[in-house]
Amino acid sequence: MASTSQRLRRVALPAVGLTAALALTACSGGGGQAAPAQTDGFDGVSLTVWNSIDFEPYQGLQKKYFEDCASQLGITVDVQTQSGDYTTKLLQAAGAKALPDVALLSTDTQLPQLASQGVLADLSQYGIGTDGLADSVAGLGTYQDTLYGLPVQVEDYAIFYNKAAFAAAGIPETAPKTFDDLVKLAGSLTTADQKGIVLPGIGGDGSTPVYFLPFLLSAGGDPADPTGAGAVEAVDLYKNLVANGSLSSEFVNWGWESIDQWTSQKAALTVSGPWNLVDTSIPFEWGTFPFPTAKSGESPKVNLLGYVYGAAANADAQKEAAAAALIKCRASEENQIDTAVQGGYIPALQSAQTAFVEKVPAAAPFVDAVDGAYNSAQLGTEWNTLQQQYVDAIQAATVGGQTAQAALEQASGK
Repeated sequence: MASTSQRLRRVALPAVGLTAALALTACSGGGGQAAPAQTDGFDGVSLTVWNSIDFEPYQGLQKKYFEDCASQLGITVDVQTQSGDYTTKLLQAAGAKALPDVALLSTDTQLPQLASQGVLADLSQYGIGTDGLADSVAGLGTYQDTLYGLPVQVEDYAIFYNKAAFAAAGIPETAPKTFDDLVKLAGSLTTADQKGIVLPGIGGDGSTPVYFLPFLLSAGGDPADPTGAGAVEAVDLYKNLVANGSLSSEFVNWGWESIDQWTSQKAALTVSGPWNLVDTSIPFEWGTFPFPTAKSGESPKVNLLGYVYGAAANADAQKEAAAAALIKCRASEENQIDTAVQGGYIPALQSAQTAFVEKVPAAAPFVDAVDGAYNSAQLGTEWNTLQQQYVDAIQAATVGGQTAQAALEQASGK
């Protein structure tokens, strides 16, 4: 789901003082994935690890985790952060039979692309399983029912709000339960200097469909059905927000940078990911809400992006086993909590999610939505076509004046 552009929206964050409190005992326990299947016989093995997330403290933390684990396992490890087009680099390395021994992989594109080529190892043969993970997360690391990647962190989405805007409007900080509630709330928060809500509406950078999907899903929609009732209700929500003046018609020109409208207090509400949970640069007090649903009494649903570590299928059985052991060690509960608190991701392990919410209470809507979340990777390459159809329909309905139904039918060619 998330594009490179999205990940670049993450700010370089200072450490928040928890490194000392959270011991990085990566192989000492936690969840169902704490100790490697094999802890000896790796002396002299040298492994290369690739990571694609280049902001601090994330990349520094990953380097430490892997080096600590390697030391315990008797492995020599070279941890590298790859910049630029990471997917292309992975595919080129796979084609040249030079894939790194361990690589961080996105679950929407990179894992299925590499797994389909037969260049990733089946991690289950090394005692790695998905105990301690919600089913929605466990499935992120599999391709055709084989575990090729161990999830360590996920991203989903929630509504962020400015507490001062609620106080100024004399409105209690109560989460909107339905789409109608959200339209009314956003209207009440709209002033001459502040819109009620800001959302991306541009095509091309991937932001609009990512933040639209939770509304579609929370309306009971199927992302594969762009003219279904759920899609219509979600597009109607955007149309109603523009119609009552709480969402600027200029939103069709904004992408990932739309968050700047919120952080600069030009909008009271927005949708964003977990990276803002640990963003110390936001200049006001804020809170989070779960998504509303189209109808009262239903449960919200979000889309989920995962990150897994995969091991290269290797003719050297000892190196492949060592890579699997290193991955299992890296996925400890302690490491996942530390990455979440300092790096702004949701831990994959449910036990680590609980600890994360204890430390960062605003993470609760994110964590609550993980179980049962939707994985758009199941749509395969079809999603590339569908997401542009949704963008076209949103724009046609909100600024083009069409009904939501007509806009969706036109965008999908029906």
